[in-house]
Amino acid sequence: MNLPVKNFLVPVLLSQTVFAFLGMAQSPNALSARKVQDYFQDVESKSYYQQERIRSMKGEMNEYSERLHSLQEKFQKIFYGRSTDELHQSPFGDKEKISYPKRKYRDPIPLEDVESIVRRPSSRTETNPSSNQLAFTVEDSTPSIEPEESLENDFEPTQSANFNESSESFSSRIDEPEEVTFSPSSSSFGGYLILRPGVAIPYKDQTTYNGPAKTKHREYRTGMSISLAGGYRWKGWKFGGGVLYRENEHDSGSYERNDYINPNLKKPFAGGSQSTSIAGFIESAYTHSFNPWFGVYGTVSLGYGVSRIEDFAPALGGHDRTRLDPFFFASGGLGLSWTPSEHFAASLGYRYLHEKEVPAHAIELGLEGKF
Repeated sequence: MNLPVKNFLVPVLLSQTVFAFLGMAQSPNALSARKVQDYFQDVESKSYYQQERIRSMKGEMNEYSERLHSLQEKFQKIFYGRSTDELHQSPFGDKEKISYPKRKYRDPIPLEDVESIVRRPSSRTETNPSSNQLAFTVEDSTPSIEPEESLENDFEPTQSANFNESSESFSSRIDEPEEVTFSPSSSSFGGYLILRPGVAIPYKDQTTYNGPAKTKHREYRTGMSISLAGGYRWKGWKFGGGVLYRENEHDSGSYERNDYINPNLKKPFAGGSQSTSIAGFIESAYTHSFNPWFGVYGTVSLGYGVSRIEDFAPALGGHDRTRLDPFFFASGGLGLSWTPSEHFAASLGYRYLHEKEVPAHAIELGLEGKF
């Protein structure tokens, strides 16, 4: 292509480009200032309006893209004498039709219910055309006019009674808010953690014979016990495990005999000597609720533990002869539970503690957290 032809075609293409853009700006689908709709009947109409605007803008952008594609084709034919042979594709998708959202409404109130709650117009007393309709007197030279009865007497007693009855029937139809209450079954599954401090009351003395003249007799005072257990709960059931600690001091009746010369000589144990136990266990429990606040519970535990026993008389040995004694642990309990809130409960009950050295009856106070 020679130079004069190019000098001629360049102004032509520039003029076509300018006119094409001017035509796009003047086209009915061109972007322009739109009227903003400030108020909508409902959320559905606003959503439909916004989606329709987006669809329209997509269509306009696709139209601009098509025109640019046509301009590119013309440029290729004029300057290179060939076409790209590429079909135009809408980069912003098809112009899908936006459907108006459907909205579900409540069923209409039956006509008989509407008539029962709507106040019907009461019939007025017939007016006398010849009587004066003014409710006041006019001070004038003319004779004064007596006021008629007040409007309060216009309603008949039967009609006012009917109105009161309809008002009562309407108020009875209004659903009153139910009192919000909780029940132990409101959260049927979850976790729990129980702390049970208590008093351990020994009920059995222990006597050990190590030979003809070696005897240890152990009596224990009332001591303390505390256990901590946790696990999972399902409805009224609980499944978990925990740990128990118990401590009881020797009573004054505890003694040791270890004298071949005088076998009846009893030597008391060291002052403040005691027996302590620690045990781990698994447990299962069930709570039967009488109402949302009170109930009864039962629990069973099985486990294994070790007792530390200080059963020696200093007068005989002169040194600490503390020993460790393993044992099989078992316990069972019953009690009452009180649930003031959904996440907290308290209990008071009895629990039997079975171990080898100090079997005891325990009175426990339980503090339970639910989560």
